[in-house]
Amino acid sequence: MPAPIFDTWNRIRIVNLPHRADRRREMIQQLRRVGLEGDNRVEFLAASAPPDAAMFTSRGAHGCFLSHLRALQEAAAAGDSLLVLEDDCDFTDAALSHQIPLGTHIFYGGYEARDASDLVNSDIIGSHFMGFSADVVPVLVRYLETFQEADFAADPRAAAEPSYDPAIRPGIDGAYVWFRRAHPQFTTVFAPISVQRPSRTDVGSQKFFDRVPGLRELANFARRLRTRLTGPRGMKRANLTYGGETRDR
Repeated sequence: MPAPIFDTWNRIRIVNLPHRADRRREMIQQLRRVGLEGDNRVEFLAASAPPDAAMFTSRGAHGCFLSHLRALQEAAAAGDSLLVLEDDCDFTDAALSHQIPLGTHIFYGGYEARDASDLVNSDIIGSHFMGFSADVVPVLVRYLETFQEADFAADPRAAAEPSYDPAIRPGIDGAYVWFRRAHPQFTTVFAPISVQRPSRTDVGSQKFFDRVPGLRELANFARRLRTRLTGPRGMKRANLTYGGETRDR
């Protein structure tokens, strides 16, 4: 039986690049842990792999944005609520008993914040566990579809940052922050019930040992061993201005 929190959504999609069979296997273990293995609401979504970065900082950031958007578009067409998980999401023990308050429109199940004392207004890094109510999904879809247009009006707070570049869009986590600021009528709830599993990145620049066959396998083994010995460590400190993608994922 699924942990209570997962009763909140009637559609659950896991973003996964088809060639990342390692992450798919690890994600299936996570689903088993919280009672979601075999749940008919759960499907793996083949992540987008666009040919270029377009207006984003990397091809990976562009693909992640498009993958979230596709999951949201499909949910909007069905009138469903939606949980989007990225395939490096590890659930903490708190996920087994956590419940979301009624009236929640947007839920962050994992994040890193510039200002942890004011999560609603803070810049947030992290999109590996994002839940959306059925009524916010179509509004968010329309926003993200126009987000990619050249004349899209930037979030005023982001535009005031010294590092802001109007030719570059933030990744999907930044887009969610911009949306929430533009739509304060929607209630957002935060709970640290997941972390991102240490793993070779498909979003940013890869370390040299992740590009070399043999070394890559050793690096993956070392990450898995570290997680077993120390527990999930979550995300590294990142650039929270959305001026660039510095995440190690």
